[in-house]
Amino acid sequence: MTSLPRSPLRALCLTEGLMKLAGGLIFIASPQTPLAVAVAPPIPSSALLLTRLLGTQTLTLGVALLLVSAPSARAVGSRRVVYWTVFARDATLLTILALQLFAGDNNSDLLGFTPGGLRVWISELTPFFLGHLWVLLRRPHWF
Repeated sequence: MTSLPRSPLRALCLTEGLMKLAGGLIFIASPQTPLAVAVAPPIPSSALLLTRLLGTQTLTLGVALLLVSAPSARAVGSRRVVYWTVFARDATLLTILALQLFAGDNNSDLLGFTPGGLRVWISELTPFFLGHLWVLLRRPHWF
């Protein structure tokens, strides 16, 4: 009798949860740090607020990922919905960033995002998006 290999999803959720906690805390406590690569100085206060709000979302998703990394039956049963939620958030954020980059008027952007900054942000999110997509579509037995 052959069995499927042990799922690495618990470790993936734990690792990504810790990364999201750290990233969320940075976005909340020091939004200037991530914005330094995406926004030309001076950084508008609206960009600082938006980054802090994104930080709260990132922090919350980090907590959810940490909770589903537990070895309990309840956590295992919740992994798929949490993973889809994280994927949906990344897909939505990537879509909005791409629309701003390719269809937005970056010269009059009130938030001050530069085209180069948008490209950096997109390039940082894309590996997570593709990784989640791969797990959801190609490794459903991991859940």
